[in-house]
Amino acid sequence: MIDLVVPSDLSWGDVDPRHHPFDAASALGVISALAPAARVPARPVGAAADPDVIAWSGTEGAAWADELTRAMTGRFGRWAAGWRWAHDEGDIGGGPVAAWCCPRDSITTPAATLERVAAALCEWRGWLEELAEHFDRYPPDAVPAEERRRVPERATTDLVTAVVERTGAGDAWYLHCKQVLTWFLTRWGVTAETAEAEVERAVSGVFESWTAPDTSLVDEVAGRLAVSSPPESRG
Repeated sequence: MIDLVVPSDLSWGDVDPRHHPFDAASALGVISALAPAARVPARPVGAAADPDVIAWSGTEGAAWADELTRAMTGRFGRWAAGWRWAHDEGDIGGGPVAAWCCPRDSITTPAATLERVAAALCEWRGWLEELAEHFDRYPPDAVPAEERRRVPERATTDLVTAVVERTGAGDAWYLHCKQVLTWFLTRWGVTAETAEAEVERAVSGVFESWTAPDTSLVDEVAGRLAVSSPPESRG
C-alpha cells in the first residue's frame, strides 16, 4: 500500500511546480478514474453537528479520503496530498484550501464530491504556483553581495502576508507559514536542516491561531530571519 502523505511533511522538492507537470483541465477526469472514486461513501442524513455524522466523518469518511489521497499521490505525485489541507479546523486543518473542508461537510453526491476534490486539488496547485512566483521574486544573486542578507527579510514580509491571506489566519495557520518560509530558503539552496532551524528560531511562539499578525509582528519575524545566513542561488 502507498504510504499516506501528510501535507505538513512535504518539502519544496516534493511540491515545486517546475518539476511536477499538471493539467488542471483534466484533473476531474483523472480523479474520477481512480479506484476510490467509484466508492464515494454515503454520508448519513443529518446536520454536520449530529453525533452520528461526526462519528461517520472521522471513520468511514476519513478512511475514504485517506484512500483517495493515496491514489492521488500515486497518480500525480506526493504534492497532491495537499488537496485536503483545509482552512481552520477542517479535514487537515490550518491549510490554504477552501474548496474542501472535511467528509461531513464536503461529501455529498458522488459526482459533486469528486468535483469538489478536483477543485481542491487545483486550488492547492494554484497556491504552489503562486508561491513559486513569490520565491522567484527574491533571487539572492540579483542584488549586490552586501545586500543579500536582506533578501530573506523582504521575502518573509511578502510570504507571511500571502499565507495569512490564503489561510485566513485560522486554526494553526502558522504551521503552514513556517513550512512556506522553509520552502523559500531551501528553494535558494539552504539545506533543509538549516532552513528549519532558522525558521523555527524566527517564528516559534510568535504567531497564534485565529489571529492575523500586525505589521510590527511580521516585521519582527522578518528581521529575525534576516540575520540568518543568506540563501545561495541555485537557479
